[in-house]
Amino acid sequence: MRVAANRLDKLMSTDAPQDEIETWLLERRTWALIDILYSYRSAPAKPPLKVWKLTSNTIAEESFYRQNMSARENLLVISWLQRTLSNPPGPELRGVKWQMTRAQVKKKKMSGFGVSTATTAIVRTLDPDAPLRENASIDSEDAEFDRALFRHVFGLLQSGDYEAAQQVCEATGNYTITAAMNGMVEYRDPVLDGVVLNPEETIARGTKRKALWRRMCLRLATAPQADKYERAIYGLLCGDLDSVLFVSESWEAHLLAYVQHLAATEIETYLRSNDRINLTSQELLAFPQSQASTISDILNALSRSPSPIVRAQSEHPLRHIQGGIITNVVAKIMQDARQKMESVRDEIEDSNILMDDSCLLRFLAHLALFLKSIGMDAGEDEDAVAVLKFYVEDLAICDKGHLAPLYVAQLPEEAAIEAYSFLLADISDPKKRAEQFALADKFDLDILNTLRRTIQRVFDEHEDEYPAIESHTELDLTNESPADQQLSNSLLWFVDARMWDDAVDSANALYLRFLLSGKVKSAENLHAQLANSQLYDVLNDFEEQVDYSMAEIEDAHFPGTKSRAEFRQYEGLILGVGLIRMWDAVYSEKVLDGDRAWRLKAKDVLDRVKPALVDLICGWMTGVVEADKVDAIHRLRVLYIPYLLLELHRVLQQGQAVHKSYPKDALEMVDLVASEELDIYKLLLEGERLDEYLVAIASVSLVVGADSQNGIWRV
Repeated sequence: MRVAANRLDKLMSTDAPQDEIETWLLERRTWALIDILYSYRSAPAKPPLKVWKLTSNTIAEESFYRQNMSARENLLVISWLQRTLSNPPGPELRGVKWQMTRAQVKKKKMSGFGVSTATTAIVRTLDPDAPLRENASIDSEDAEFDRALFRHVFGLLQSGDYEAAQQVCEATGNYTITAAMNGMVEYRDPVLDGVVLNPEETIARGTKRKALWRRMCLRLATAPQADKYERAIYGLLCGDLDSVLFVSESWEAHLLAYVQHLAATEIETYLRSNDRINLTSQELLAFPQSQASTISDILNALSRSPSPIVRAQSEHPLRHIQGGIITNVVAKIMQDARQKMESVRDEIEDSNILMDDSCLLRFLAHLALFLKSIGMDAGEDEDAVAVLKFYVEDLAICDKGHLAPLYVAQLPEEAAIEAYSFLLADISDPKKRAEQFALADKFDLDILNTLRRTIQRVFDEHEDEYPAIESHTELDLTNESPADQQLSNSLLWFVDARMWDDAVDSANALYLRFLLSGKVKSAENLHAQLANSQLYDVLNDFEEQVDYSMAEIEDAHFPGTKSRAEFRQYEGLILGVGLIRMWDAVYSEKVLDGDRAWRLKAKDVLDRVKPALVDLICGWMTGVVEADKVDAIHRLRVLYIPYLLLELHRVLQQGQAVHKSYPKDALEMVDLVASEELDIYKLLLEGERLDEYLVAIASVSLVVGADSQNGIWRV
């Protein structure tokens, strides 16, 4: 409530949009409603009072309210509504009532019978009942002042400030209204009752025949000659509905009129049913009864109000929630909220108010947490949990991730992992990752399993974006997509958490995904990212020291032998591709006439490229793979062994610019390709690149033959 109040104060001091101000105002009011109702609902029930025949009606009423929770809550709702309504400023007060009319009456008396026809409609006497009794009017200026004054008094009564209303009436000579207000107090004799409800009450006071007083007020509230605000004053005092609704302008004012009418009707019905009201048939003026006999009926009536303003205001989501809180159906609110948010998530609908309004979702999340904290029912656990999960996701979307762990900590373990992983999946900034590690530790969150779910979430989210390629022509050596970057960045969570086994396993899965879909450039960037992290230092250190115990290996999250072997194989492929790129860069610097310095540089690169690629061609991904990856790895060999072979062939043929022995080396690769032990030729066949290789062999044969004294056959 303090947050809403502070935010509202800031907005009121700026040129903020009116709808934003209204939303924060309604939120502050809603928290006030929650405070007043749930303070009562969570308090121990009070025992009913003993009611005897001579007991004051005040004690009987208190006993009724103690046994009827909804009736007591109606009084609390009235109190809450009174606090929400503001009173418009009144006119400058006059110490004399009907000042102008008084002057005219005095003038008429002084002039005797010579009264002009222009003043015959003016009252002859100045008592408050004169206009009704004489069916005459007061001076128009006095009538205008009275209307402004009555409106002000009505506003004071509507906002519950009875003391101020009495003071205004006494200061302006409206003693009839003051007397009527005194009649509101039910008769109470603390000595006779023997029950202390208010320690300050020590003597008998109040109205013994309040039912009769109420009917007196009703007559005044329905008097057609009276001003509408004067009628509304008496209507408000006695619980009349029509006279008050006629001058009420807002949803809150209409709701107050209905609930006051309902409360007055309920208590009088109770007193009459217990023979505590005795009115003769002549005195018993029937009170007009509303069709809305419950709060739910009242809320439905407001949604169909003749007033377009009230109808529109009743549609505001926070007023819907207020109605749900009053009728104690918060569980239904949470259930509806969950269904609405899930319908957008499941693409049943494009959007709705809950998914579009972060303030509303924030309010519901805090409402669920508040009710949980005081042990009150907020509906099914899965509904409240779903609302809180969606709020955590909303914090992530709104770049307020630093707040999320506080709310994640309130969720059950499985839901917490799911919600927190949604947030972590989009974080790539190292500083923000460090911040989340600190917050997870502060709130004792299961960060290890959350990180596993985070990486799995990212993998699942982009799974459809990586179809396996059918041909080597689809290899992408230049581009990296945002999805590729997000996947690569996500693995750094494992590195930062020192989860080395998870880091290696996930890297292997991502290398496989990238390479099967032909994303060679993305695989290279993944390698570069991991190579610059602590992962490689740890792996190198681990592999160099073989005297670790199994307990140390498990505690340090070191990867298994096969996982490390597969990881190194991917590393080897990426390094091989890097060597090809290195050669291409050097070869692009070649000058036509040759250059000794360039040839030395090029020879150094060639001597590194050849053995590295030969090793890959002969042994890449053989005998180190888990059984469930055999088919996928075979597909990688079909794609990349021919690629490496043909690239090596090209490099060695271009190496002629360095020395004529390199094309011969390319030609000698035929023996490896034809080897039944290595089955490289089968990979060329399956990858539909054998013809391409044969053409390359023919080409290099011509080069070698041209350099040989006896032609190609010498070779």
